[in-house]
This record gives sequence, structure tokens and C-alpha cells, in this order.
Amino acid sequence: MKKMIAVLLLILMTGFALPSSAESQLPVKWNGETVELKTPGSSVSVIRSGRDQLSVPSSELSWESSTDTRFAYVYAPGTGKINMRMAPRSKASIVCKIAAGKIVLVFERTEDWCGILYDGLVGYVQTNTVRFIERPETPRATATLSYKGKTNSSTKVVMRLTAKSNGRVVTKQKPGQSVVIIEQGSVWSEVELNGWHGFILNINLSDIQLPSYSEDLPDPQGSGDANDPGADGHDTEPEIRDGMQVIVEDVELE
Repeated sequence: MKKMIAVLLLILMTGFALPSSAESQLPVKWNGETVELKTPGSSVSVIRSGRDQLSVPSSELSWESSTDTRFAYVYAPGTGKINMRMAPRSKASIVCKIAAGKIVLVFERTEDWCGILYDGLVGYVQTNTVRFIERPETPRATATLSYKGKTNSSTKVVMRLTAKSNGRVVTKQKPGQSVVIIEQGSVWSEVELNGWHGFILNINLSDIQLPSYSEDLPDPQGSGDANDPGADGHDTEPEIRDGMQVIVEDVELE
């Protein structure tokens, strides 16, 4: 009910006409049918088709009401969250708050504001609080989250907003889950997992599966010069202990 009221107020205040669909979402199409977008991702998204919940390539999804729909993630290194508002104005009512690292669907964009779909709600966020992610035309590499090489550990692995050891923590995830690798550097990998976008240390990634056409990725254990940010420009910031450089797994501390 709260979602429906928020969407109706958005229509009245902005004149933006939303198509009619379940949960008042923008119509998402997959294989010619309208589905519900549950967990967005630039490579793989989770949808609900009837009673089934499926993981499908995001390249197979389409949106009837927008020709420039793109995926993005929330970038808020200072506050850790942003406000989604009912209208593209700084004083418009707040629909909800969105955590840094969360992936959203952008259907409208201006220099100052973006219209987005998040968790079944439609609203507006400031353009400078999101970073866009390109949808790949071909599959990306995947890996399994691990701790000390174990995928069945109870110790959670940290995902950070930036590729720095002091970057804001966006989420902590259990090992054993499949991770989509957007780009891999010498120490950090830019990844997506469960609707989150961020960076995880390569040492916490196991069993990397490359698409058949891909060239080899760097050693997942972070071999090579850890002071070299690599072609991706990710800041490696290796830890120094007793004058020696080491790479330590980024995990939840009990």
C-alpha cells in the first residue's frame, strides 16, 4: 500500500505517466512476457515469472517505456546512503533511502536528476550520486566467494565501495556464492553480487570461470607487483607489516 501511494503521489506531482503493471514497476520484458524485476544487475538479474524466480542475463531484458534504460549503482562514500525523492527537486518528499553500492535501474536522466526504479518503487535521485554500469553484450567471468580458499566458511567476506582497504563497506557476504567479475585488477576485483556492486580482494575469489572467448585474467591470488594499480587504475594499497608487504583477506571480524 505504501508503495502504491508513493507512486501515485509521484504521478500527481511530476506528471510522469507510469505504465500499469504489478508492484507499479516499469514493464520489464523477458522472452516476450512481462516479468517482475527482483534483483537488478548489469550482467545477471533475478526476475519473477509467474511463480518462478529466475536468474537471467540482463542483456535479455527490455523495457517498453524507455529507450535509454541503464543500470547504475549508488555512490555515496561519505554518507553511505542517498535519498530517493518523489520529484526531481531537492525539497521533494523522500520515498526511501538507498544504501551505497545498491544497483538501481535508471529510466530517465538529466544533468541534475535521474529517474530510477528501486525495490519496486519509482523516484528520483541526484545524478552525481550514481555511477553507470554498461550492460555487456557477452557473458562476464564469474568466481566463487571464499575465505582462505574455503567456500563453506562461516566467515563473511567484505565488499567495499572503492578498491581501497579503507573504502566504505557496502555489504558482507557468505562464501560459496557466485560473483560476477566486471573487471579484475592485480589485487582488487570490481564485482556484482546479490544486487550489490563493489570491490572484493582477489584472494577472496576462487574457481574463476572465464568465458570461452576471454583472455586470461590476472592470478586470483594477487600475484605480481601489488604496488601497481594495473590497467584498471584500482588503488591496491597493500598492507605493510614489519617492513614487508602482504596481502590480507578482507573479511568480517568477530
